[in-house]
Amino acid sequence: MHKLVKSIIMVAIVMGICWISTQADAAGVNHIRAVKEAPVYSLVGNEKIAVGSLVSGQEFAIVSSDASYYYIKFGNGIGSIKKADAKTVTPSNVQNSGTVEQIANSVLITKRKTVIYDNKDKSKKSIGVINTNIRYPYFSKNKDWYRVQIGEKVGFVPASNVKEDPGIPVLMYHHMLVQPELTEFKGNNMVVRVSDFEQQMDYLKKNGYRTISMNDLENYLLRNMNLTGNTAVITFDDGYISTITDAYPILKKHAFKATQFIIGCRANAYAKPWDENTLQYVGLQEMKSTTDVYDYQHHTYCMHLREPVSLTPFLISKTYDEIYQDTEKGKSHIGQVYDDPSHIQYLAYPWGQYDKETISAIKKAGIKLAFTTETGNVKLGDNPFILKRQGVAPRHSLDDFINKLNGTYKDPLVNPIKSWD
Repeated sequence: MHKLVKSIIMVAIVMGICWISTQADAAGVNHIRAVKEAPVYSLVGNEKIAVGSLVSGQEFAIVSSDASYYYIKFGNGIGSIKKADAKTVTPSNVQNSGTVEQIANSVLITKRKTVIYDNKDKSKKSIGVINTNIRYPYFSKNKDWYRVQIGEKVGFVPASNVKEDPGIPVLMYHHMLVQPELTEFKGNNMVVRVSDFEQQMDYLKKNGYRTISMNDLENYLLRNMNLTGNTAVITFDDGYISTITDAYPILKKHAFKATQFIIGCRANAYAKPWDENTLQYVGLQEMKSTTDVYDYQHHTYCMHLREPVSLTPFLISKTYDEIYQDTEKGKSHIGQVYDDPSHIQYLAYPWGQYDKETISAIKKAGIKLAFTTETGNVKLGDNPFILKRQGVAPRHSLDDFINKLNGTYKDPLVNPIKSWD
């Protein structure tokens, strides 16, 4: 009986300690004050970059901490502050305590190092800084100011220091040849010239573009990651061997990353010997040896096909179960590259076509993002299963390519919708 009473007392004491700890958190141990200008760092992929700073004397709510860093909500992700640059405090009543509850889908990009102020009138004080070329979500804007959030504080950014985000270009390529006009692919609008591809990659490099993985893009859309302004995603559909013979060395030279969407049933153990007049596909061995540049993902296992008469794509004509089984089979096949089928989480629809049943089936199979061929850039708040891309064809000049990056490309082959008024 004594043991039971002792046990009850011990439980009560432990619960009391936990309650005191919880009350202490509520009382303010979950806030910090910058003791000097405190740099804020954020992970972009595997690289930690400086995304801004906290102004000395300003207080912020933290979301967590570890032995070395405090972590606050900063932009579209989490920012880390060295513990030497801040101290825990009880929140002050005079500090800006307003919080923003809504979700921000609009994004700005800083053109220069930009101060975040606590208000917009003459009494305004700086509370933080966003570094140059950083994407940052905002909640509203007027002529002169953007309303943002930093560490659960409301802040205001001068409109003159920022620009609207055009979205993230997801570039779409297929096949490439050195001289396509001398092959069976003369005039094919899916086969770009190798020199044009190299010129485009040179442009990205010279202009400070960062190429991100599908996992990074997913984390950005989930609001778990900050990104720089000059960011692009490079993708290849179908898995042609020219992505290894020609694109791979160019991408590797620039330290770029790219994603390949593979047709599973066309990927054998090894690729066939090179022949520029036929279509050949990468094999599992070629994939395994190039994962330093490429992430291999899904373009269906064997549904890159159309019905014989109606020409309806299989991803629309086939049943939910057939699409689900095909996706699972493709994950197992391509997943051999990583010894892990669960690594395969992203898919490009053949010809960009799908319906509600398609989306439902691939979601059940564990796909997290899916891409169409509709022209446009990816923006925060987009449906993750209907993401746009920027297809690059041999008819596109370097100016066209730049406009695609900026989300301003107008296709002369697509007639604008005429109004009837």
